[in-house]
Amino acid sequence: MQPKDPLLDVMKRTMYNLSYIENQANNEGPFEVTQLINSFLGALAHPWEKYRGELKEVSLEKAQAKGCPVVDKDEQEDADPTNLGDLLRRMRNGIAHGNIRFNPDDKGDIETVSIWNYEHGTCKREWGATISVNIMRTFLFKFVELAEQLHGKQR
Repeated sequence: MQPKDPLLDVMKRTMYNLSYIENQANNEGPFEVTQLINSFLGALAHPWEKYRGELKEVSLEKAQAKGCPVVDKDEQEDADPTNLGDLLRRMRNGIAHGNIRFNPDDKGDIETVSIWNYEHGTCKREWGATISVNIMRTFLFKFVELAEQLHGKQR
C-alpha cells in the first residue's frame, strides 16, 4: 500500500517491522537488536529532522515524566544533553555515523549498546552512553508516541 503521509507512515511501518522481527527472532536470524538499531534510523532520524525545534522545547524531566527512560552518560567528561531534542540528536548522530558497539551478557547475547559522538571535525569524544536493549526499545517507542502527537498538532 502506498504511504499517504511518508514521514508518519515510514515511522509506523518501521515500528511494525521491529515488532514483527522481535517476534520471529532466534539464534539464526532475524536479529532483533540489529533491527532495533535500524529502526532508530527509520523511526527517529527523519521525525527528528522535522520536529527538532519542538523537541528542543521538551525538557528531559518532562520527557521522563511521560515515560521516556533516563539515558545516563558514560563518562564524567561527556556533555550533558540540554533537552530531549539534544539527547535525540546525540543518539541519532552516533547511530547514523556508526559509533556503536554491541556489548554481550555472559551468555553472548547483546545486553547493551554503547553509542557515542565526537566533536564536529575532531577526534575528541563529546558524549556517550551505554543503554540496555530494553531501555533503547522503550525510548524508541516513547519517541514515536511523541512524534505522533507533534504530527497531530501540525495537521
